Amino acid sequence: MLGLLIFTLYASFAFTGVAAWSIGLVYIAYDSVLLGFMAVSSQIAVVREEQKRARGVPSAVARQPRPTLTVLICARNERLVLPECLRTLEAQTEPADEILVLDDGSTDRMVEWMTTTYGLVFAPCPGGSLGTSSRAPAVKVLCKPNSGKADSLNMGWKRALGEIIVTLDADTSMEPGALAALRDSFAEDPDLGIAGGVLLPICQRTPWAGFFQFFQTFEYARGFLWRLTWSRYNMLVLVSGAFAAYRRGVLESSGGFDVTSWVEDYELTHRIYRDSFDAGHPVTVKIVAGARATTDAPASVGMFFNQRRRWFAGFIATHFKYRAMVGNARYGAVGRYMMCIKTLDLLLPVYAFASAVVLIVLLSVRHSLPVIILEIIALKLLFDLVLHAYSIILYQRWLGAPFPRKLWVLSIGATLSEPFVFQIMRQLGAILGWIAFLRRRMDWAPQRPALAVPASEG
Repeated sequence: MLGLLIFTLYASFAFTGVAAWSIGLVYIAYDSVLLGFMAVSSQIAVVREEQKRARGVPSAVARQPRPTLTVLICARNERLVLPECLRTLEAQTEPADEILVLDDGSTDRMVEWMTTTYGLVFAPCPGGSLGTSSRAPAVKVLCKPNSGKADSLNMGWKRALGEIIVTLDADTSMEPGALAALRDSFAEDPDLGIAGGVLLPICQRTPWAGFFQFFQTFEYARGFLWRLTWSRYNMLVLVSGAFAAYRRGVLESSGGFDVTSWVEDYELTHRIYRDSFDAGHPVTVKIVAGARATTDAPASVGMFFNQRRRWFAGFIATHFKYRAMVGNARYGAVGRYMMCIKTLDLLLPVYAFASAVVLIVLLSVRHSLPVIILEIIALKLLFDLVLHAYSIILYQRWLGAPFPRKLWVLSIGATLSEPFVFQIMRQLGAILGWIAFLRRRMDWAPQRPALAVPASEG
């Protein structure tokens, strides 16, 4: 793959005609094959989900005791968004048995607000102090010095009471039936080790909010539809830690979250797969359509690049860490297929970004392109337009949601403009991730600045 990249870059300046843009042809060929496969596979997966939904919850599952469930919210300076997160938890049709807020050394008076709102009483505990509520018995707060998200989550699940551990970002707000849907899934499938919710991005009010909201809405929709497809083939490796659920025994056997990882949720999924296959009892990882939530997404250029750089650097580091699984049939479809696809994905953004750069250079130097290249680009746009629009239709069907006419127009606009704007930004974020990985350096940045709360709020 790397050798092909070097050769096609060389061809861009050594040859003329179609061969000069061979790097773009390679990218278009791979991306089109993958997109076509995903569209066909998603169609099958959605039909099966519709059939399952029509049958309802099996009576045998309905008669089983509901698994107990603990929600962990790791929060550092989240006074601005935590109240809404807790409000949606309290509004669940099947509330959590325990809600444990993990205060990771906040300085924005978040804990003071919780103390006043919930009537917390604190007592010393290993690693910090534990506050329990007299007004909402399920709500607890573990106050500890700042040590990072992964370490906080490890402290949380080890003291949690539930059989199912849900990790929830403080800026994530669940729909009322989300926890019930997760309980259904774990009760129905005893092999289910990890379940992910379906997230809709919400951007803050910034000058760029509309831009990022527009593109990320369709990006998330396609991404979660793809996750449904991968879970159908038993090779889903990406479950967002912003809203994920783990069987407690799976966390115990794998040791919890890696405090050195830039993407602790992604790394943990790989480790759980590896360990469960090694133990001879492979777990199931799936996405749950009924577990829906909104989550805060980057609404500025700087925050977007920080997020995508960290995501891709963490993806590279995780893939190298578990490289022994690549092509290894011992790890089922994950090893045979998914890890091979992820190997190709390591350089795919580089191919895409380089293709755009080479295209610009060729136009500026030669002032024209062969007609066949223009025709290929036009056909690719048409192909993407059809399949992306169909993917949104499938996504809405999967969630049992209507497909309004406005969504048609927005979908077409996003598909036609994304390759020239948002896709280039994604690719640049991935290249920044490569740089961060090679430098072994990642500068963390908060999604929001700490909120300055007036002293009168208490």
